[in-house]
Amino acid sequence: MPQSKQRALSREIILSTALGLVDEEGLSALSLRSLGKRLGVSQAAFYRHFPDKAALLEGISEQVWRLTFEAFLARLQEGKVEVPGGSTAAAGVGATPPSRLMAYMREYAHCLAATLRSHPGTVMLVLTHPTSTPEQFSLLAGVFVQLARHGIAPEANVLALISAVSIYTTGFVAAEVVPPVGGAPERPIDLSTASAALSPDDAQVLRPLVEDVVAGRCDLRVQFAQGLEAILRGWA
Repeated sequence: MPQSKQRALSREIILSTALGLVDEEGLSALSLRSLGKRLGVSQAAFYRHFPDKAALLEGISEQVWRLTFEAFLARLQEGKVEVPGGSTAAAGVGATPPSRLMAYMREYAHCLAATLRSHPGTVMLVLTHPTSTPEQFSLLAGVFVQLARHGIAPEANVLALISAVSIYTTGFVAAEVVPPVGGAPERPIDLSTASAALSPDDAQVLRPLVEDVVAGRCDLRVQFAQGLEAILRGWA
């Protein structure tokens, strides 16, 4: 392998390429060997940055968080976060810190959901790899620095709220985009037929709950927003 290629192989290039591989072929296709083939290097070229696949997976999770936080901070700095009592989060006029915090958490959740939907192959990775590396904590620290500038102190309860919103968001998106365990059924599920087979009593009880689903009017984005609001209202 040419020395110039070794010098050019940065951590950022490795992670960007790995994320692209996962986007195109799925997480199961990722290995140091497949990544090396894509970059035109041997597995040994990665060991300086990532000693094994587990470290590489942590790095991909870090990439997802980086994209999420960058999107969130861009919205925050551009004054595009709507805050009750004020036109935007940048101004925050008339808004109490709790209402600003809820507005920021709402925006953060939507940024995280958008990132995960753009990179569906990473959803289960993010869900099962909590923030744990120095690089990931550094990203989180950068977010708290910006929140502090907008009147939100980095207290323990704020971190707990971020965790709750993150887990809810990642789990919900997983339900949207992750393939069924064991594979999808050969024939699509016919909810109309299933509901028609219910007893009259069961149908009467369930109809108000499932009629939109059966009729194909279920909007997962709306459901996500409703669940998020329930969490934020309960926290506030």
